Amino acid sequence: MMKLKLKLSPSFPTLLLVGFALVAMPLLGGILGVNHLLDEMVQQGQQSVSIAAEITLANRQLAESGLALKRAAGQYFVLEDPALKQRLDNAHRSFIDTLGKLRQMPWNNQQQTLLSVLADQEARLFDRLQSAPSTGAKQFENFKSGFDKLSQTQMIIAEQASQVIQGQISVMSKTSDRVQQTMFWQAAAMILLSMILATFLSWLISRPVQQLAEAIRRLGKNDLDTRSTIQGTQDMVYLGDQLDWLRYRLQELEEEKLRFFREVSHELKTPLTNLLEAVALLSDEVVGKLNKQQAEIVDIMCSSADDLQQGIEDLLDYNEALCQTKTHRSLFDIGQLINDVMERFDLSLRAKRLRIIDSVAAIHLTADRDGLAKTIENLISNAVKFSPDGGEVKVTSDVLFNTLRITVCDQGPGVPASEVSQLFQPFFKGTRQPVHNRQTCGKLKSSGLGLAIAKAHIEGQGGKLSLVSTPSWGACFQITLPFKEQESAIHD
Repeated sequence: MMKLKLKLSPSFPTLLLVGFALVAMPLLGGILGVNHLLDEMVQQGQQSVSIAAEITLANRQLAESGLALKRAAGQYFVLEDPALKQRLDNAHRSFIDTLGKLRQMPWNNQQQTLLSVLADQEARLFDRLQSAPSTGAKQFENFKSGFDKLSQTQMIIAEQASQVIQGQISVMSKTSDRVQQTMFWQAAAMILLSMILATFLSWLISRPVQQLAEAIRRLGKNDLDTRSTIQGTQDMVYLGDQLDWLRYRLQELEEEKLRFFREVSHELKTPLTNLLEAVALLSDEVVGKLNKQQAEIVDIMCSSADDLQQGIEDLLDYNEALCQTKTHRSLFDIGQLINDVMERFDLSLRAKRLRIIDSVAAIHLTADRDGLAKTIENLISNAVKFSPDGGEVKVTSDVLFNTLRITVCDQGPGVPASEVSQLFQPFFKGTRQPVHNRQTCGKLKSSGLGLAIAKAHIEGQGGKLSLVSTPSWGACFQITLPFKEQESAIHD
């Protein structure tokens, strides 16, 4: 099935080429459409110019034919030469031919009627000229009114020809406006379509990239159970398969690491227990009284053994926090839980003369009580460790927007900005560490696992542990957990 999917999916370069082709197609279609419109406008312009030229030429020829007819008639009647009658016939035929050309122009009905009137006038006048009983200058005067009417009708037709030419110009202007408007809307439509296709192509390309980024973020958050499903080109699907292989490999390494933690921790606990018992026997002087130098050596051994035991227990706690698949949830009072945890630090608080400022509400929550108790214990332990002698430790809890917040603050040196990103990493120890005192057993060095353990417990319950900025305080850690109102109402 995977092989079939790879075969059917295009490669990334192929997808890009197809995408660019799809984006270019509307633009190419727009260019072809514009070219067609321009051709139409050019043809319309050529046709209008041709009509204007032809109608102007025909109108001028008609005027010349009318003058030639009048001149030929005048010569024929004044000179009384029968040979001149042929010129009159030629002028008549020229007038009729020119009038026929004018009839082919795009006249309206009224203008066509006017041409018919002119043709009738010329025909009647020519018939009268031919059927005249005699010639002579006085006889020609009888045709003056006919020639005047013919000339007036020609002038009216010339004016109508100008209107026809203006109409062609108007048609060209309307065609130009229509083509311009059509080109504008075509360009807008093509640009919009290209943008839609480009957006779709961008989504098609970015979707597998986002899926890869999301899969990488899950790996970064140590989510090794969710399979990487990448939908896209062959290249992206192949990267998703490689990322899934990496997830399986990380799962194997994580299991090997946790198995190593368990085995090493358990292997060290037995000899360490024997070592602690031996050191306790020496410290109690069961085998004999110790001199001052020997007592100092026993104190160092005691402190180092306690450090090692705390480190092993932290490793076991961290392993347990990471491996927990189910949490033991129960309903309990947050205020009572915090008070119970703070009681364990009563001697430490007195030793450093620390004052507790608490604002803990009576809130009932359904969660993993032991995991939350370990987290709060780690946070208060850090607050006590980093607070100066005679300082204050603040512990608060409240509910805001269906979220329970528990905050623990100290008056220590705080966390440098450069170390915030590594603060919850396993085995990380900040540069601002409290001065370690080895005068008595039980004052331990940090293993660098406390915050990592606390973070694992909280995230296992769907919550979050973070460092928050609070003015006038050193380091402030805040626990946030999902909270439902009915949880508080159960025991109210």
